[in-house]
Amino acid sequence: MVTKIAGVAFSQPLSKTQSWRPLFIWVAAACFYFYEIILLVSPSIMTDPLMAELNASGEQLGHLAAFYYYAYAFMQIPVGILMDRFGPRILLTIGAVLCSVSCFMFGGSTTIWFAELSRLIMGVGGSFALVGTLKIASMWFPLNRFALLTGLMLAVGMMGAVVGQAPVAMLVKAIGWRDALFFAGAFGAILSFFIWWLMGQSVHKNNKLIQDILPGLLQLIRHPALWLISIYVGLMFIPTTGFGQLWGVSYIESTYGVSTESAAWIVSMLFLGWALGAPFYGWLSDKIGKRNPLMALATILTILVMMSVLYLPKPIIVMQILVFLLGFFSSGFILAFSVGRELMPLHLTGTAMGFIHTISYATGALAQPILGKILDNHACGMVNEYGVRLFMLADYQYALSLIPICLFGALLLIMFVKETNCQPVAHL
Repeated sequence: MVTKIAGVAFSQPLSKTQSWRPLFIWVAAACFYFYEIILLVSPSIMTDPLMAELNASGEQLGHLAAFYYYAYAFMQIPVGILMDRFGPRILLTIGAVLCSVSCFMFGGSTTIWFAELSRLIMGVGGSFALVGTLKIASMWFPLNRFALLTGLMLAVGMMGAVVGQAPVAMLVKAIGWRDALFFAGAFGAILSFFIWWLMGQSVHKNNKLIQDILPGLLQLIRHPALWLISIYVGLMFIPTTGFGQLWGVSYIESTYGVSTESAAWIVSMLFLGWALGAPFYGWLSDKIGKRNPLMALATILTILVMMSVLYLPKPIIVMQILVFLLGFFSSGFILAFSVGRELMPLHLTGTAMGFIHTISYATGALAQPILGKILDNHACGMVNEYGVRLFMLADYQYALSLIPICLFGALLLIMFVKETNCQPVAHL
C-alpha cells in the first residue's frame, strides 16, 4: 500500500512515529538555517581584530562580510532549480559540509583575500539552507501553513543571529576568533551527518529534467510582481544586513561607550524581535487573509523606528527596546515569500524562492561595503587601540542614513504589488 503526504509517496502506511517525520525533516533543515545565520552575522563582533590582523579598512571589512552575500545571491536561482530537481536531502548535506570547511579556512586565514575566499565558500554552502527549508515546507505541508512555517523558520534563523552576537562575542573573547571559527567548523561537520541521516531516502525527488525547469525560470523572470516583491525584500532586509549584521555593534559602542559584548547583546534584540515578529506576521496574515496591508504597515513602522535609533537621544534601555522593535517590525517582509509562493506554480516553488533571495541578498551584498565606504570617507582619521580607523557617532549617523532612504523605496514598491488574498493565483 502506498501512502502520500503532500504528494510524497511511501511504500507502506505511515505509523504514528512516521507521521511526525515531516516535522522532523523540517526541523533538521531549520537547524541548518540557524547555523548558517550564526556564520553570516559573526563578523559584526570581530570587526576590530579582523581589521587589525588582516590589515583591512572599513570598506575592505564591508567587502569581507559581503562576500558571503555575493555567493549567496549568485547561488539562489541555481539552488532553487537544483532543489526542484533533486530535492533537499543531498543539497542540504553538501551545503553544511561547505560551511564546515569554510569555517576552518576562515579561522586559518592570514590575508584578506583568503578570508574573502573563505566567506565566499561559506556563502555557497549557506545558500542551500533557506531555499531547502522552504522547499520542504511547500512539499510536506498544506498551503495555508506556508506563511506560518516561513515565519517559524525565520524565527529559528534569527535565534541563530542572537547566538551569533553576544554569546559568540563571549566565545571570541575567551578563546579568540580563530578558535571560535574552528569550533563552528566542527559543529557544521556534525550537522551535515545529522541532516543526511535524518532525512533518509524519504524526501521527494522531482523527476523533471533541468531543461524542463529552465523555461519556467524564464517565465518567472518575466513576471513583474516577482521583481517587485524581490526588490522589496532586499530593501527591507537592509536594516538587518547593514545595521544588525555588521555596523550596529560598533554604532552602539560609539554611542554609549559600552563594551563589544554589551553592544552585541543590544544588537541581538533585533534578531529576537525577528524571531517573535516573523511567525506573528505569518499567523496574522493567514488569519485575516491579507498580505499587502501588513507589509505596508510593517514598512512604515520600520522607517519610524530606524530613524529613532539613529537620530533621537535616548537612554540605553530605550535603545534596547527600539532595536527589538526594529527587528519585530522589519520581519513583516517575510509575507513577500508567501506572495511569491501564491503567485508561482508548485513545481517552481524552489526556483521562485531562490529568485527572491537572489535579489534580496544582492541588495544586502551591496549595502555593506557601500556603508563601509561612506564611513571611510566621513571618518576623522583617528585610530583606536587596535590601530584601525576610529568612527565617531556622527560618522555612523551620516552613513546609516542610507537605511531609512532604502525603506522609503520599499514602501513605494509594495504599493504596486497585487494582493493575493492568501490564495494561489499562479497563472504563468
